[in-house]
Amino acid sequence: MGIPDRDFQLLTTCGDESEAALVRALLEANGIPCLVQGEQHRSMLGVAGAFIELRVLIPSGELERARELLRSVPQEEPAGSAPTATPDPDSEEAHCAVHGQRATRTCERCGTFLCASCEGATTGVCEDCADRKGSGAQVQRGRKRKVVAWLILLFLFGPPFLLLLASTLNALLN
Repeated sequence: MGIPDRDFQLLTTCGDESEAALVRALLEANGIPCLVQGEQHRSMLGVAGAFIELRVLIPSGELERARELLRSVPQEEPAGSAPTATPDPDSEEAHCAVHGQRATRTCERCGTFLCASCEGATTGVCEDCADRKGSGAQVQRGRKRKVVAWLILLFLFGPPFLLLLASTLNALLN
């Protein structure tokens, strides 16, 4: 889809390419153009690309509609799959680590299994992530990613740059 020059706003950040692809597909299926910033950089850097944050950007005029669309996506399992009273320990179903009940969903941020008894089951965020949200940990994680990315780039390109600089200075002085 061709996207003309517009003022883009951040809608959300994604943890990996598959999550970004799902968000993009949802938006484009509803006629909302979007860009995923960092997608090509992440794939070009391979292992080091995991430190690049994928940012979903949309036109400013579509921001509220896109947020509402993301909120409207059902996060719970279908109605016929209510949690069982006594989970089978040999079962391959996921269980909440706190309550031992069958998991009905996962935390939207860290992937922790949540059951119907968990405080964050209605919001989709576990207690730990809810505590971190108010503490500014998301900002800290972004800063750490940037620092690690710069250190990796310095490690990869620093030595060749220093050799080039040394040989140039040697040639100029001789």
